[in-house]
Amino acid sequence: MTHPLPRWLQAYTAAPARAPQKAPPESMQPVERWAIPQELRNHDAWAAWRYSYDLERWSKPPYRPDGERAEASDASTWSSFDDAYRVYQDRLMPPAGGRPYDGVSFALDPRWGIVGVDLDHVSEHRRDADAIVCALGSYTEYSPSRDGYRIFLKGSLPEGRRRRGWVEMYSQRRFLTVTGHKLPESPAHLASSHNLYAVWDRWLNRGE
Repeated sequence: MTHPLPRWLQAYTAAPARAPQKAPPESMQPVERWAIPQELRNHDAWAAWRYSYDLERWSKPPYRPDGERAEASDASTWSSFDDAYRVYQDRLMPPAGGRPYDGVSFALDPRWGIVGVDLDHVSEHRRDADAIVCALGSYTEYSPSRDGYRIFLKGSLPEGRRRRGWVEMYSQRRFLTVTGHKLPESPAHLASSHNLYAVWDRWLNRGE
């Protein structure tokens, strides 16, 4: 007789399919370098990224300044913010060609004590997305498509789910794009939130 895996372990062994990413917008807003919190720019955990279409979906793969792929699980492939921003600003591209870099992205790692919250398709979930932003009370910016929010805050996550539907929360092994297009009502710095666990429990663990 076989027994089902514990719920928290299922989250690591059976990742659900991700929703297709949106195609590149017609006009890209430039990265607002100085609006990105210093707490993020201080870490050598950056990459340049560009839109890529493969297997019938768009993605945003990260790259080192030398044009090789960066890996969220390999810190030796990460760069300083200045180096990643330079190749983006200079409109460079990987040796294989294609699109120039479209922006910069940040690698989450437990050493930083930073949680990244990724809210997709917020135009379809505006009230709930704004409630999450308000509950966490930390630096929040628009995604490159401007139909998503990225929230960065100090803290750690419990074991369990990292993704359910349009809500994702990570503290390691993940690059998140960073634009510097801050929501006007959000703070300009990373804050700690006593609501972090409650938000995770409601939207990921119980999946409301």
